[in-house]
Amino acid sequence: MTTEPQVTAPEADSGSPSRPLRRDAERNRRLILEAAKAVFARRGLEASLDEVAKVAGLGVGTVYRRFPNRDALIDALYDDLVARVRRITEESATRPRAWDGLVHFVTAMLESQARDKSLRDVMIARHQDLDACAHQPEQAIPEMVRPLLHDLVTRAHHDGDLRPDVTPTDIAVLLVAAVGIVEFTAPVAPDSWRRQLSVILDGLRTRPDGRATVLTAAPLDDEQIEVCMEGWKYGSRQTVREHP
Repeated sequence: MTTEPQVTAPEADSGSPSRPLRRDAERNRRLILEAAKAVFARRGLEASLDEVAKVAGLGVGTVYRRFPNRDALIDALYDDLVARVRRITEESATRPRAWDGLVHFVTAMLESQARDKSLRDVMIARHQDLDACAHQPEQAIPEMVRPLLHDLVTRAHHDGDLRPDVTPTDIAVLLVAAVGIVEFTAPVAPDSWRRQLSVILDGLRTRPDGRATVLTAAPLDDEQIEVCMEGWKYGSRQTVREHP
């Protein structure tokens, strides 16, 4: 009989006990979120809060008081993801050389996916609520990332580090493809994606001799990327709406 792994509680704070209830509440929140990541990664987003409570080592009532339903828990995980992506974009934007910023952005995003297997499902679930994204555009990850990629690609072209025919949407598509590599290799070689990423990055760089394979297909535009994202998040091989 297999047993569910239990999330390890963080060590107690050695500081002043003036706010023990607040510290305990935050500790429980982190335990619940970490347990949810583990459970959702194994069972999918349909897993119950009872399962999350078991892995967190907390009572079911404690979980329900903090998160009255599964949607509230998914929202909290998404908010954590948004904060993580915002931090990655800020770090990438401040790199002195744009190429280094691109490498940092792609690598950090893939590291997040490798650490948190539920990340993709959480992002898709939240983005399926198109009205929520429309009312909170700052919470939509594609809207957060798009300006960064346009800026980094423009500057990397100017620096001569990025081949001139590569567009911001090319980077976005390659990132989605690389997430697939992370998921594909995870069961046998969790760090194997770093090898494939090196191959991808080498293909993006300007060659010293200035030669490069001619790209025979046109790059996608921003609207086409949105259509692809809709089909991807709804799990369909067909586009949700036609692109003119």
